[in-house]
Amino acid sequence: MNYSQVNLELKNWYILRGETQYGPYEYGVMIRMVQNHEIQDYNYVWAPHLEAWQMLGECADFSKDRLALLIRENEVLRNEFSKREAARKDVSSPVLGHNGTVFFDGECTSISENGALVLINTPLLLPDDQVVIHFNESATFHNGFKVLAQVVRKNFTKQRLNTKSALQYAVRFLQVQPDGLDQITKVVKS
Repeated sequence: MNYSQVNLELKNWYILRGETQYGPYEYGVMIRMVQNHEIQDYNYVWAPHLEAWQMLGECADFSKDRLALLIRENEVLRNEFSKREAARKDVSSPVLGHNGTVFFDGECTSISENGALVLINTPLLLPDDQVVIHFNESATFHNGFKVLAQVVRKNFTKQRLNTKSALQYAVRFLQVQPDGLDQITKVVKS
């Protein structure tokens, strides 16, 4: 498919929340809704070219690979994407945490000065939940440190820690211990 030719005005996307159907929406509007966290990977979507309703996180039209191609090849659609405010670095660092009710372990897979992607062994966290995350001493961070973070997005992922985990959470940092912020800055800039 030539991604420079995607028809942005064609209103043929629908969202299903519970038993209520919303739409039709243009593809560009759907991308903005994903970027603004108005729809999540676990929401169902449909368009005429799909055989059945699919979870957004499993729909090829919204895969990371497809979106990366659109950014490169579609000049108009490129403007639908948010610009990152801070540089991000892929890492592998163990974490522990809690939300005041549930304790969890996991792994940080990507980090910036503003937030992180963490693969966590609990399906119970929801967008807007606040969590305390402890980044353990590791090859990535020479000292452990804590952050107070807010869950921004819940992503399904094929990357797993074990048979229980298939969720990756995007979190925004609300507070970071000063030594932790210094370590994050060094890691991101390396």
